Amino acid sequence: MLGPKTLDRLNDLRSNHSRSTSPMKIPSLLSAMFFSTVALFGYAGPLAATEQPAASNAQPAAADSPAPATQPEPMAVLKQMATYLRSLERFKVRVEKTTELILPTDQRLHQDQTVEIAIQKPDRLRADFQNLSGGRQLFYDGKTFTLYTPEPNVYASATAAPTIDETLALLEDQYGISMPIADLLLADPQSSLVRNLESKTYVGQSLVRGVACHHLAFQTPEVDWEIWIEDGPKPLPRRLLLTDKSVEGSPQWTSDLSDWDLAPQFPTDFFTFTPPQDAQKIKFLEAVPAAQSTKTAK
Repeated sequence: MLGPKTLDRLNDLRSNHSRSTSPMKIPSLLSAMFFSTVALFGYAGPLAATEQPAASNAQPAAADSPAPATQPEPMAVLKQMATYLRSLERFKVRVEKTTELILPTDQRLHQDQTVEIAIQKPDRLRADFQNLSGGRQLFYDGKTFTLYTPEPNVYASATAAPTIDETLALLEDQYGISMPIADLLLADPQSSLVRNLESKTYVGQSLVRGVACHHLAFQTPEVDWEIWIEDGPKPLPRRLLLTDKSVEGSPQWTSDLSDWDLAPQFPTDFFTFTPPQDAQKIKFLEAVPAAQSTKTAK
């Protein structure tokens, strides 16, 4: 059992997070889209060659160039990316996510998050969330998932589902834990963002951190979204931007994907959590169902 000080500290952390978000118009639909954005990818196929990182002095993304005379079909470009991602057995990627928050005063704030994600299909995942207070780590080894927070040196573990996509859904639905670009990790071909499309546009080509990309734009009744996909033999997603039209003010959510490593060599225990000395085990707080939460709020 945890001591009162440790529990108070954890409650403070949770309360501070709630206070920082509850007064704002949170882009709730964007959070839900973590699990459905471009979930066309799946798990299968041979290893791909390691990608060399872009040069560190790469220029910021330039304005889009005019679309070529013979424009690629947007869905064909999207499908090419999905097919390529399905071919990867393992990879590592760095995700830098910016979430737009709208205050009751209509001032817009931007919350940044960086996470390094490692995948070995079909049942290994590790995510290292980085921040100034020490961050946190998520481990999934095919049987158990663990969330570890180094600063208070506490962790919680629970039984996982057999695959990455099922485990991510479990984390979201039962424990309220979302992960950036989880849509890229799922195998559901019926993404909500590729259903009910009102428009699809090939915008042109532009640079994203020095990488030439196809810029595509799509609209659904609730979300406008854009994706930048690398041009060439490795059609990797390089940027994803969503605009939530269902929320007043239409907040945006952006993720840049960089430092792709398409053939990483993982140590045997890389995805397994081993508690550090003196680490305390605590229990997960299960997420409150949305309907119950709304009823309680009234």
